Amino acid sequence: MAVNTFVCWPRRVVSGAGALKELGGIIKEMKKNRVIIITDNVMKEFPLIKNTMKDLESLGLTVSLFGEIGPNPTEEMVHNAVAVMNHEKPEVIVCIGGGSPIDTGKAANVVYTHGGIVNDYDIAIGGIMKIMPKLLPLIAVPTTAGTGTEVTYVGVITDTKNQTKFGVLSPLVIPDVAIIDPELTVSMPAKLTAFTGIDALTHCIEAYTSVVGYPPADALALHGIKMIYRSLKTAVNEPDNLKAREEMLVASMMAGTAFSLNGLGACHAMAHQLSAFFGVPHGLANAVLLPRIMKFNLPVQTEKFADIAQAMGVNIHGMSVEAAAQKALELVEQLSDELGVPKYLDEVGASKDKIPELVERAMRDNPITTNPRPATPEDVEKLFLESFR
Repeated sequence: MAVNTFVCWPRRVVSGAGALKELGGIIKEMKKNRVIIITDNVMKEFPLIKNTMKDLESLGLTVSLFGEIGPNPTEEMVHNAVAVMNHEKPEVIVCIGGGSPIDTGKAANVVYTHGGIVNDYDIAIGGIMKIMPKLLPLIAVPTTAGTGTEVTYVGVITDTKNQTKFGVLSPLVIPDVAIIDPELTVSMPAKLTAFTGIDALTHCIEAYTSVVGYPPADALALHGIKMIYRSLKTAVNEPDNLKAREEMLVASMMAGTAFSLNGLGACHAMAHQLSAFFGVPHGLANAVLLPRIMKFNLPVQTEKFADIAQAMGVNIHGMSVEAAAQKALELVEQLSDELGVPKYLDEVGASKDKIPELVERAMRDNPITTNPRPATPEDVEKLFLESFR
């Protein structure tokens, strides 16, 4: 048998309603005084950010802010963050927001402490070997339940010149602390809650059915599916329900750890290209594609798809494995319909004319290598075509 090495667990997680109140104490424990908060261009004006800065300043900390990040972080955003860091000389980074600020913070940390440009650290060109243990401490505070990046070892950045996404990847970029506070997610709009929730579900399903099959990751992914399926609709329809919000955040974190171990699949390989070419938000891209990718993979992971159906609450006793597996697909399709996920890529701003480029890039994207069913360029082209009207 092959010998594999896995980077397993987050370093430190502080979880529960009101957990953000621990931020100042955590920084003081680190014996750091200069803090930069990295957030997005919408959240920077929220009371959450301004109040957090005031709270940290009241403890005698020097706090600066970078808040110029859009939905899909680009190399320019990373370099702009580094420019602010070069001026402010922070000793600790606090990323507050969805996946974009946290991914930007990870990549900016690498460039700030190592030099060069973010493209130098692309995993595809050996960037992992250039990242040394001299990064600043990084605290991740997710305000969406979807990406799981608060516990993963990759920051995904868009190369706008080449219209590709690449990963700044290393175990060293795992955040030192993840603060999981459901109170921070109650203001998420229903659509954002839905799409990021389906993103987390995609992480779980792809991790559970991947070719790697590492049992601890399987366990996290399968239980994550159970938690998401029972809580996502409640979180969308009852935004103030802290129990559902916390369950979604914890499931998203579990999904992040699961796919860090087991990898992902064709859904992510294809979704990355939709974000790079058309600016489709990552969670939305995954949500549109997921049912079709499940249908493609179902014949080679029938038993695992039956497990997924059971995790979603189906009593599979007395059912054939094939029927139970099909039920998993039906439940995901039903959930997508109930949450208002668009059925076709035309509805999210994508166009068929780019399919050749989308296919070519998807085939070079790392998640395609752990998809349970080997996908040829012809397969991926057909999946893209089926995703348009």
